[in-house]
Amino acid sequence: MKYTPEQLDSMLRFFIGIVFAMTVMGMVFLALYSLVFITQPMSGIAPADKQFFFLLSDMSKYILGSLATLLAIKGKDVLNDKLAEEKKPDVPESKEN
Repeated sequence: MKYTPEQLDSMLRFFIGIVFAMTVMGMVFLALYSLVFITQPMSGIAPADKQFFFLLSDMSKYILGSLATLLAIKGKDVLNDKLAEEKKPDVPESKEN
């Protein structure tokens, strides 16, 4: 089956959205799991856990920033297309008498 470019673009955006959502959910799950079920020292956070949370924070900022950039670029293009369509004046056909 042949797909149109619009269908391919929408499938790609859907796939990217699913992957980003699953990645963010995985990071949140791992962070919550490590906080709830892993024993922490009473005097503060363990050095390895501290580095893990710094890494997790940087990864989530990068992934969410990428997602926001992709959505902003695509949204800007859609908005410009819609505005261009609205600015086109409807020129009635002239009738010859």
